[in-house]
Amino acid sequence: MSKSTIAPRPSLWELRKVEAMSRIQRVALDLFDEHGYREVTVERVASAAGVSPSSIYRYFGTKEMLVLYDETDPQTLEVLRNVGAGQTCDFPGLLAIARPMVSGVLDEIVTDEVEYRTRVRMRYARSIPEVRTRQTEQWRALEDEFRLAFAELTGRDANDLKLRMAAAISIWTCMAGLDHWEGTGFAARLREVYAEVVEAVLTALEAVFR
Repeated sequence: MSKSTIAPRPSLWELRKVEAMSRIQRVALDLFDEHGYREVTVERVASAAGVSPSSIYRYFGTKEMLVLYDETDPQTLEVLRNVGAGQTCDFPGLLAIARPMVSGVLDEIVTDEVEYRTRVRMRYARSIPEVRTRQTEQWRALEDEFRLAFAELTGRDANDLKLRMAAAISIWTCMAGLDHWEGTGFAARLREVYAEVVEAVLTALEAVFR
């Protein structure tokens, strides 16, 4: 792999922020499991996590995001935005770079802890309507971020139909994979599901831009 395909390592500040958010989320999920989502306030989570309520709102924005926060989303976007080291390329060229990167990235970011919290997040998204609504909003926002990243990488207009299709395929195929994973009772490892999803996405995008 050439240097141009490797994203810069996150800064110490970014690493500490991810660690703090992941720790707070784990505390929140444990409290929700023990006492019920609606019975646990943000203030109670803050007290148990040893932070202020304002810190939780600054990190997460809403109580729903205490459930839905996924540290792999910004990590994936950071890798995507740094493909090609800032130089534009056509979409087939982008896919050619992305394919060999996938396995290494998945192994690095989809840890056992991430898998555990993903299972819990999906359970709450199914059972708490406001969490489900916020999840849909989160995924739509992520679709827009992917579309803008694709536009910057390829030099295409952000409203280009194929770029919109590419972003939608990327995000909602992943969502379909997670729904399938839950439907099997989480039979496979999450990184195995993601690997299959990413291969399906890359194959679909190759067809779009053929």
